[in-house]
Amino acid sequence: MFSNLAVEFWHWWILACVFLVLEMVLPGIIFLWLSIAAAIAGIILLIVPDISPEFQLIAFGVLSVIAVLVGRRFLKPGRSGTTDEDVSSASSSLVGKTAILTEKTVNGQIRQSVYGSSWVLVAERDLPKGQKVRVSEVSGSKLLIEPVMTDPEET
Repeated sequence: MFSNLAVEFWHWWILACVFLVLEMVLPGIIFLWLSIAAAIAGIILLIVPDISPEFQLIAFGVLSVIAVLVGRRFLKPGRSGTTDEDVSSASSSLVGKTAILTEKTVNGQIRQSVYGSSWVLVAERDLPKGQKVRVSEVSGSKLLIEPVMTDPEET
């Protein structure tokens, strides 16, 4: 069927480049594996130039399946590299830390950056701007805070 078709090794490399461009433009990582398979098919054709086009397509198909399976084994989709334990331990490390309110709280709440991350700070009562507070608990994206009473000797 493809006996009159002359496929050169660089045709596979161009296809690999097209797949890489598609990988950059479209979501997901499937085209990366197809690109790797096309590049390997080109290398095989470079080493053994008299392979029939039918065999090249079969090799590309098999290499694509292998590349996808190997890729999924090492790069699990939807994983950011952090676990829930990592996130909870990082945020729970804020418990006991102190901060100074940059604005007064309204209805006991304020959004403020604490140690480089934006949080909703929640207090039992309204607190004034400049109040030193201590994080008593982390609840989702909220930090429960309590005022720190300054020692009269510090002032």
